[in-house]
Amino acid sequence: MGDTPELVALFTDFGVGSHYLGQVKARLLAGGISQPVIDLCADAPAFNPRAAAFLLASFLPAMPDGTLFVAVVDPGVGSSRRAILVTTERFWFVAPDNGLLSRVVCAPGPVRVQTIDLPDLSRRSKTFDGRDLFAPAAAVICRGGSVPGASLVPDSLVGCDWPEELAEIIYIDAYGNAVSGLSGEGLSREQTLTVNGSLVAYAETFSAVATGRPFWYVNANGLVELAVNRGSATDKLGLRIGSPVSWQTD
Repeated sequence: MGDTPELVALFTDFGVGSHYLGQVKARLLAGGISQPVIDLCADAPAFNPRAAAFLLASFLPAMPDGTLFVAVVDPGVGSSRRAILVTTERFWFVAPDNGLLSRVVCAPGPVRVQTIDLPDLSRRSKTFDGRDLFAPAAAVICRGGSVPGASLVPDSLVGCDWPEELAEIIYIDAYGNAVSGLSGEGLSREQTLTVNGSLVAYAETFSAVATGRPFWYVNANGLVELAVNRGSATDKLGLRIGSPVSWQTD
């Protein structure tokens, strides 16, 4: 990873097409950045840093080295919660200390964590740190500068005691496919998933099952996902963010 980011990726619960996204991008550009800015995810689970933490972590293997993530799922904005900068071997992250970066900090490999203590934020609002704190901090990093702040012990962050996997639904897409916080690595395809009283078997892909049939599979980001061929798993199985899932036991 170089001294400055190659890409800025926004990960937020602001909503697709939200004016909040435009304001964050405008503040980044006003801060003098030259890097491209992408909307990696604008519909992360609203007000839910715990679910969003597992979703964000699942994106990282496919992201290019040198990405700076501006991660904002921040129901505690305006409170005493800390703003943090996390640096790993591949990425930078700016985010609130509310668990959103817990999976990043707990991943193998070296990591540095500090608070974000930018001076001269007289125009900082009480309710929009995405624009008024995290975007300016990201701009400093993009210009090759150092963000002022105090070093933190990684295991002092919120969420460091959370489990490695989350046995519940963490994201629902526009098709009604429901992503869980369960890793798909090493799973037997003979296992059956239990959700809301229904038993769901494995299929490798949508076309492997009949139209309207639910199944579970390992999605492109390595998580166990529930889907229905040409239908909505959310509707068919009565799912929502936080719905528990489990493996059937004999």
